[in-house]
Amino acid sequence: MSKKLIAISLMVFLMAALGGCGAKEKVNEKIAESVSEGIINKAIDGEAKVDLDGDKVTITGKDGQEYSFGETKWPASGAAQQIPQLNKGVVVSTMNSEKYCMIMLEEVAQQDFNQYLEEIKAHGFTTESYELTSDAVYSYGAKKDENTMITLMYDAEKKSVTITYEIKE
Repeated sequence: MSKKLIAISLMVFLMAALGGCGAKEKVNEKIAESVSEGIINKAIDGEAKVDLDGDKVTITGKDGQEYSFGETKWPASGAAQQIPQLNKGVVVSTMNSEKYCMIMLEEVAQQDFNQYLEEIKAHGFTTESYELTSDAVYSYGAKKDENTMITLMYDAEKKSVTITYEIKE
């Protein structure tokens, strides 16, 4: 019994001592990564590696395909690099891989969205296009070619934009 008490006391002391230098956060991050990997691997019946970096979560599958979630800046890789960047507003969430991206922004003025829409059209996203409009929401979707599709949705009340881009094989 006393050995267990000493071991627990030492563990508590070490965690308290290391907590000030960031080691506790690193241990917690590694535990979260391990638990996340276990849940994801069970859900997909396969193997995946999870990397937590602040608010960004990157999942790498057995085939090497990467998916990133949660970053609050325009992605610097993957599918997001193939579309014009919307430089207005605040990026609040992203999901990005080599074949798909979704980027959500807030605080985007109507005229900034309209300008971005024209930029998207100028980049060739005009094939099989559609537009949907309601009182507060505008949606535009189009293909650039047979393999690429973009959808923009603007909510005027919330001043939010959701951009999705997909590359099919």
